[in-house]
Amino acid sequence: MKKLFLMTALAVSSFASAQGIDFGLKGGVVFNSSDGFWNGMDKVTEGKGTTGFQVGALLRARLAGLYIQPELLYTQTKSEYKQGKKTYDVKSKSMDIPVGIGKRFLGIAHIQIGPVFSYYFDDKLNVGDFTNAKQDEFGLSYHIGGGIQISKLLFDLRYQRGFSKMTTNFAKDNTNFEVKNRPQFINLSVTYLF
Repeated sequence: MKKLFLMTALAVSSFASAQGIDFGLKGGVVFNSSDGFWNGMDKVTEGKGTTGFQVGALLRARLAGLYIQPELLYTQTKSEYKQGKKTYDVKSKSMDIPVGIGKRFLGIAHIQIGPVFSYYFDDKLNVGDFTNAKQDEFGLSYHIGGGIQISKLLFDLRYQRGFSKMTTNFAKDNTNFEVKNRPQFINLSVTYLF
């Protein structure tokens, strides 16, 4: 079974290379600088983002001096909200589909820009028995960035910002909390191309 999987992966990789298409696996650090607020118990508190991560895969198709690069990424981030001496953490998970249009130059460098389509799921609050009563599930962002390619390794630095704020409501008994933030990330990643 392992041999069959390996042979299939090599065949797909060889075909993709012959067609000007690269496949890669990607991982990286997400510096979450989302600006948002926590609204609960008649208090509004501003939040701050913390470091998260991304993992996934990409395809890069070269055509007419440019390339198009769709990706499928699992992203996990966290935001902190302080009320008095208490700190509340909200952990967010999403499946992201960035689609970049880019240009290579100087032999190793590249720049790209494009939209990011996101599906948000399973926001978690770190205290008590709160349930996620409701959350915005779909978001649209833009990204811009660049990087370098050395052999089969891509090193990328990317800025991503949402077009609108995302809302999550948490509930416990008769108490409701609302978290709103506009996704804003700096992503530092490494990709291995096959």
